[in-house]
Amino acid sequence: MDGVLLSHKKEEFKGEWKKEVDDPIYQAMLKNIGIGTIHNMYIETNEIQDVEYEYNKIIKFLGKYKYYYSQKNNINVEDLKIEFINYGKTELVYVLTEKNGKRVTLLVKQPAVEFGQVRKEAELLTQLDKTHDNIVAPIDYFKFGDQELYVTPYMNQARCVASSCSWGIYIPEPIYRFESFTEEQRSIVNRCMIAKLVSLYNFEAKTGIRSCKLGGGDFMLPKGWENETPTLENTLNNLYLIAARDTINCSFDEYLEIIRKEFSITTIDKNQDDLIINLRGRVPMSLEDIEEGIELGKKIICQKSNKKGRSTNTKKR
Repeated sequence: MDGVLLSHKKEEFKGEWKKEVDDPIYQAMLKNIGIGTIHNMYIETNEIQDVEYEYNKIIKFLGKYKYYYSQKNNINVEDLKIEFINYGKTELVYVLTEKNGKRVTLLVKQPAVEFGQVRKEAELLTQLDKTHDNIVAPIDYFKFGDQELYVTPYMNQARCVASSCSWGIYIPEPIYRFESFTEEQRSIVNRCMIAKLVSLYNFEAKTGIRSCKLGGGDFMLPKGWENETPTLENTLNNLYLIAARDTINCSFDEYLEIIRKEFSITTIDKNQDDLIINLRGRVPMSLEDIEEGIELGKKIICQKSNKKGRSTNTKKR
C-alpha cells in the first residue's frame, strides 16, 4: 500500500529511540504495527465527498464488521480491537486483534473508489492463489451499503516494499518509517518483483497483472529479511504479493515489452490513464534489473510447467 514517510530525520530516530533494552516505553514501541493515527490526507475522496463524513461512515462500517466478526467467531465484541495501520489509493488498511492476540488484516474501500472494485481485487487474488505461491489471498469479504472490505491473514510487522526517493521498505517498529535498500538489496528485490509479475502471466487466458503500484507496497517481505544477506532465493521465497487490481489481455511478448517500457521510467508525474502496469512509479528500475527479472520470471514459468508435466504423467500411470 502507498505509505507515508514520517518527517522524523534518521538522526532523530537514532537519538530519540535508541533506548535501553529494559526501557518499558521502548519495549512497547517494539510492538508497533503501523502508522497508528489516521489523518485526512490518507482518505481518498472525490470532488463531491466530504472527508469527515466519509471517515465517520468508515468508522461505523468497521463497527458493523466487528459485530459480524464477533457473531461469526463466537467472541465478545468487547474483546476485539481494530487499529489503523496503513493506506493506499484503493484501500485503507486496518488490523483486527482478538483478546488472545490472533490478528487479521482488513482492506477497507477508499470512499473515492467505485463500489465493487475491492471485491474484484479480492477475487483476482483468490484466483492467483490457486496456482501461485506467496499470494496473500482473502479469507473473507464483507459489505454494507456502499462500503466493502476483504480480510486476509496478518503477517506480523511485515515490511512493505516501496519507493520514495529510492527503493526500500517501510518498517513499523519502533516507529513507522522508510528505510532505503542497500544497492545489493535494491537490485535483488527489483529483479524478484519483475520476476513475480512475469511468472503470474496467464498463458491460457493471455492475461497479465496490470495497474500495479510496486513503489506503493504491492509486495511485502517478512520481518527479519532485511537482516539477512540478500539472495535471489531467499527474496523470491519471502516476497509476497498483496495487491492485484486488474488484468490486461495481451500476448506474453507484449506484456514483457510493457514491463520494459514502464518500469524503466518514473511514471508518478505522467497521466495515469496512459499507463498499463507501472502506476505512480516514483523511482525507475535499471534496464539490467528488468531484463534479469524477466529472465528469472521465465525460469519460474518453465519450472512450474515441468513440475506440472511430471505431476500429470504420474497421474496417468
